Amino acid sequence: MAISLTESQQQAYQALESACEFSLRRGTICLMGDFQSGKTTLVRHFLAQKYDDPDEYYLNVNMYLLERLRKEGDDLAILTTMRAKARLIMEVALEEAIEQHFAEHDLLVLDAIEMLFPYNLNLVSPVSKHTRDGKICIICIPENGKFAFDFSWGNCEIIRLENETNH
Repeated sequence: MAISLTESQQQAYQALESACEFSLRRGTICLMGDFQSGKTTLVRHFLAQKYDDPDEYYLNVNMYLLERLRKEGDDLAILTTMRAKARLIMEVALEEAIEQHFAEHDLLVLDAIEMLFPYNLNLVSPVSKHTRDGKICIICIPENGKFAFDFSWGNCEIIRLENETNH
């Protein structure tokens, strides 16, 4: 299935490819853009160009964490009132997933991270200890008035994806 990238996505794709292929720094790359700007399409296309099994390198954080919270056996409605417990479960689950992934692979895409916002989880910190020696993590970050993620921006490369309707 051929994916047609918009002009903005093509520019971000080139920046992403350059950061992954030629950057000595490697590490964490934050792909930032508003909702519906095409971040997921872009990273899916990027992975499909690089790997036979692109799903192996992609993690939908919201879906993963919801499944992990369900496995904990607690009612999800109760966990929304027990923020500290939910935050701890999510932190541990993400740390384990990231560590296990990088034990076998050199690249990981973390997408759909909106669930982390109310818990103020910083993804760059747990990711950065695993993105050494040429390993790369791409984090897709929604950027609008509703979500304002406060990450350790100095530890990552930022690529902005402009929404085509904003031009």
